Amino acid sequence: MVQISRQNAEGIIRQRGWLSHMPEAFKIRLLQHALLVKYEPGQIIFNPGDPVGGIYGFVKGMVIIKTAPHDSTPRLIDIAAPGDWTGEDSFVTGKPRRFQLVAQSRSCMLHVPLTAMEQMAALNPNDMRAFSVISILASDSLLRVVHDLQKKEVSVRIASVLHRLSWASDSPVTLSQKDLSIIANTSRQQINSVIQRFVDEGWVETGYRSITVTNPVALRQHAEQDIDD
Repeated sequence: MVQISRQNAEGIIRQRGWLSHMPEAFKIRLLQHALLVKYEPGQIIFNPGDPVGGIYGFVKGMVIIKTAPHDSTPRLIDIAAPGDWTGEDSFVTGKPRRFQLVAQSRSCMLHVPLTAMEQMAALNPNDMRAFSVISILASDSLLRVVHDLQKKEVSVRIASVLHRLSWASDSPVTLSQKDLSIIANTSRQQINSVIQRFVDEGWVETGYRSITVTNPVALRQHAEQDIDD
């Protein structure tokens, strides 16, 4: 299992993402209810249609997000980064889960149960607004995903994905070529060719099912290109 103390988990979750923008009093109230939970690779945290539940704050490891329109098979769309929170849709709508959350590697998260969220909102009405900010930040993240996918040049899309994921997590991107091809909307053959080009340029290094960004500035500059036909 991922080895991390409760103190270190709270330190990470306080300093990054949604909770870092919240007032100190709210942070204290929320973390009083948060449970430290750990998951093994391949373990499903929740599926579309699962009963309503609370929120999860990502601390360490790799957790992937899969979703699709109604009656379609969920597909990989993004990866959670330390400080990311998700699952607030059930709290806001009172409806079942809308997407799939899966541990890609041994992972650690903080979980706030739905009953605790409801109690917080009942005692402090402004907490409802604070919880809703999670959805706003998720929308910002999805906007960048869509923006990256609209880039025409394959190498630019791949550079955009790698920069986005490495910048968010400050750690190697531990994705298979298949998963990377899905996120970048390209083929595994193109992924292999482009990654080798990036290695030759000195922008990334590769390991066992991992890619480490070594020159984020150069990668970002390439990612910002959008070559027209």
